[in-house]
Amino acid sequence: MTPVLLDISRTVSRAPYPVPTGIDRVERAYIDHFLASPRPVRFLTRIFQGYALLDRDAMAALRPALFGTAEFGRPDLVARLFSRKKHPQVKRAESDIRRTCTCMARLPGLGRMLGRNLPDGFSYLNVGHSNRHAGLWEQMRGATRRVAMIHDVIPLDYPQYTRPDIATRFEAELYQTARACDRLVCNSTDTRNRTAFWLDKQGIEVAKTVALLGVDPLPPVPRAQARVPAQFVVLGTIEPRKNHALLLDVWEMLAQALPDDQMPTLHIVGRRGWQNEAVFARLDQHPRAVIEHGNMDDAALAALLAQAGALLFPTFAEGFGYPLIEAIQTGIPVLASDLPCFREIARDIPTYLDPNNPAAWRDAILDFDPKDNKPLPELSPDLLGWEKHFSTIEKIL
Repeated sequence: MTPVLLDISRTVSRAPYPVPTGIDRVERAYIDHFLASPRPVRFLTRIFQGYALLDRDAMAALRPALFGTAEFGRPDLVARLFSRKKHPQVKRAESDIRRTCTCMARLPGLGRMLGRNLPDGFSYLNVGHSNRHAGLWEQMRGATRRVAMIHDVIPLDYPQYTRPDIATRFEAELYQTARACDRLVCNSTDTRNRTAFWLDKQGIEVAKTVALLGVDPLPPVPRAQARVPAQFVVLGTIEPRKNHALLLDVWEMLAQALPDDQMPTLHIVGRRGWQNEAVFARLDQHPRAVIEHGNMDDAALAALLAQAGALLFPTFAEGFGYPLIEAIQTGIPVLASDLPCFREIARDIPTYLDPNNPAAWRDAILDFDPKDNKPLPELSPDLLGWEKHFSTIEKIL
């Protein structure tokens, strides 16, 4: 079998954040898949002033700390003297990597380092939307196959929902990645179509494969007796794209119309993001029946969803939508924006609403009956684990 070189730069950079995002979960799933695979594998990560190559044993040893279930070691001399601007957890992670890696190289020597350690060729696999600059792809010329995953092209479709510097960098890296790769893997048909739109404008042709993501279930928690009034959950970073402003508008309407014994509760789960000062200011005023939780680990989230009537997902744009599937797996209804990717992965299970129509969301919430325990239709089996996804990836490799 051709060895795989899996890039884990995103996982290392996310060391300070133990609660994973959707893309974090995907890279972690790939790490676990290749740790357990009979295929030869090495792991590559960007570190301070260069790159480190890890073998399977080193990756297995680092996994608990990188996944937030163990502590990193102490910062080494390089971290203490030269990496002062890095987050303390990243410094400790990179120190452990330097202590356990096979070898290291600066960017200009990366290709030679890989050639020495993988002399019979390798397939380079990058699934984290990270470490995709032109210099990296130049050093991957020795790879027999180069594959990258595209999770979304939201910075190009909706630049107003990203930080000012993101769209330009994302566009450059998307085109560089597409030109360098033999194949792109897209997490939905909608993502493939949106990616093709932007690449076609540049005349870039590259093979694209749709591989729906697996979604590991949250820890099992028995469904609690329905609360009246109903409890609702919105899950995700508090940023403009996620459209928390609509829900705050809805709860303001409800607060003006309902007495306490009929007022539903909104649980907001997720850290505060960027470019959303107006929403942050509203949250700081502690709106009636709105509870902001910050991030939650999977166990706490599962317990909260078990008590909730429904998940609310009024997002303007997604590539896949992990919260949607996690909620349905838990057995709770979902009120979601009418997006092509949601229709693709969840069919008609959610109730779909216009993310620009707060009155429609208000009416749906008022009509919601928390005592209705009618079972939800079943999801596609392909979404209930990673087997189908990795079967597709192994065929590509």
